[in-house]
Amino acid sequence: MNGLGYGVDGLSHWFVGIGMPAWLAVTMAVLLLWIAPMLVVVFPIAALGQIFERKIAAAIQRRVGPNTVGLDGPLRFAFRAILCFLPRARQDRVFAAFCKLPVVRTILKVSQRLGLGQLVADGVKMLGKEDIVPSGADGLVFRMAPYLALVGAFVPFCVVPFTQHMVMLETSVGALFAIAVSGIVVVALKMAGWGSGNKWSLLGGMRAVAQLVSYEVPVGLAVAGVVLWCGSMDLHVIVGQQYQPGVFSMVGWNLLQSPFLLLLAVVFFIAGLAECQRSPFDMAEAESELVSGFNTEYSGLRWGMFAMAEYTEMLLIGALFATLFLGGYQSPLCEEWIVGLPVLLETFVHLALFVGKVAVTFLVMMWIRWTLPRFRVDQVMRLSWLKLVPICLVCLLGLAVTMVSSGGTVLGAPFGRLPASPHADLGLIGRLVAWAIPVAVVLGLVRASRKKHGQLHPALRQLTGGGS
Repeated sequence: MNGLGYGVDGLSHWFVGIGMPAWLAVTMAVLLLWIAPMLVVVFPIAALGQIFERKIAAAIQRRVGPNTVGLDGPLRFAFRAILCFLPRARQDRVFAAFCKLPVVRTILKVSQRLGLGQLVADGVKMLGKEDIVPSGADGLVFRMAPYLALVGAFVPFCVVPFTQHMVMLETSVGALFAIAVSGIVVVALKMAGWGSGNKWSLLGGMRAVAQLVSYEVPVGLAVAGVVLWCGSMDLHVIVGQQYQPGVFSMVGWNLLQSPFLLLLAVVFFIAGLAECQRSPFDMAEAESELVSGFNTEYSGLRWGMFAMAEYTEMLLIGALFATLFLGGYQSPLCEEWIVGLPVLLETFVHLALFVGKVAVTFLVMMWIRWTLPRFRVDQVMRLSWLKLVPICLVCLLGLAVTMVSSGGTVLGAPFGRLPASPHADLGLIGRLVAWAIPVAVVLGLVRASRKKHGQLHPALRQLTGGGS
């Protein structure tokens, strides 16, 4: 055992068994299970997220979006580099003949319609911009901030289980590790604002720090609710406890176990949106107020690092949301059948399911950005401290009372290589009561609100002319 986790140990032993040296076997296992998920899953989705966002924005605003930049430009550049020994006219003829192939022609048309070449164009533009350090800036702090932002965005993925056999680091404090390491981004944004030597950047950095520190509290409380319910901070164990044998596997997901967990899931998503500084919580980068905020003085690749960190944080929130509340990489149907597949096929299916859940959360975040207006600073802080934090505390109390009043614990079913673990046994009566009480409270609040304000809220009645 190398002590580098189940996946690395197992794969390195298999490499040694086929005659590979031990040091090379461990290196290859680390590259395949630790580095490959970042390069194959996180980086492409974070990069393609810009194209997805432009397409979603165009659809919401009833326009086409990027549809003119295809892949013929990068492809032509590759042909010129490969056929550099041929005359220019000969290179053009070979390239034209290649583009006339039926499959290639179809791919080029689709890529142009989707605007996939825009990603390459943006990358070239970003790399081509001059990297400027302001004369009044603190050089070391200014240069280090983007790197710290990337570290805080990427390192938490170490404890996220992509599949049953693709986990970088299995630790008993995985949930705590993910929340703690992601806090590095707070330091990075403060360094960016302070190190720029610009008062607008400083103000944007202070806004960003205040927002992130405030919303880390409801995020931590939401995760604490899941930890309380599952009895473990190991993210892989939390995934295993959501396993339910049978056809409808999603019955075991935390999202459906208790109304308090459902409410915590909503709080986690909203607070995660604020952690990513996405609309309507993008006050730290409000162009109309702060000229882009903490990253005003950044250009070129360093600005691109902050953009990549933002999209990666969105992926991280989606990955944690899926792991904590949506069964992780489990299928909503027939998970028992998927676990019985061969290892390679099972890994592929689970990875596809996990990426699909993360992508849906990713797209919802983009949808919200182009739907809701930006909140004011006081509204952002009020929502966190006066709304989300009390809701989390009430949910924690409700979960604790529910678990104390349950019929004890029951040993769940083993899930793949994870052994069976105990969890709260509410029973049919306990589940009905757990769902009935919050539903009754909500209906009572709605009825009281309607009795006080009528069918229409006073503000809406005034805007629509109903009060005149």
